Amino acid sequence: MRHHIEQDLSKEDIFRMIVKHLDVFPLTSIEAIREVIRSSLNQRGLIGGITKQTGAVTYNRKISDQDIQLINDCICDLLNSRVIQPGINEVNQELPWISVFDKEKLKAMVNSHS
Repeated sequence: MRHHIEQDLSKEDIFRMIVKHLDVFPLTSIEAIREVIRSSLNQRGLIGGITKQTGAVTYNRKISDQDIQLINDCICDLLNSRVIQPGINEVNQELPWISVFDKEKLKAMVNSHS
C-alpha cells in the first residue's frame, strides 16, 4: 500500500486539477474526475505498475484512501459553494453525474489556480 509522502498530491493540487477538468468538461461524472487524479498519480509514478528491485515481481499500487478522501472533499466543497450541481440532463439527473452551475465562479477559480 502506498503511503502519503511529500510527492503526493495536496488538496490544493487535487482542487486545481478538478477545476481545470470542469473548465474543459462542464458536463462530467465524479468517476471521470477521479480518473483525472488517478492518471496524474500514475504519471508521477506514485501508483501503477511497480517492479521490485529484489526481483521481477510486478504489482499494482492503488490510489490511497487519503487521496480518495481529498478528492471527495474537493467535490463536496464545489457542491457546497454551488459551483457544480448534481445531474447533466433529463436522463442523468443526479450523482454521479455533475454539471457546472456557476460558470463565473468556476472561471474565477481557474484563474486563481493557474
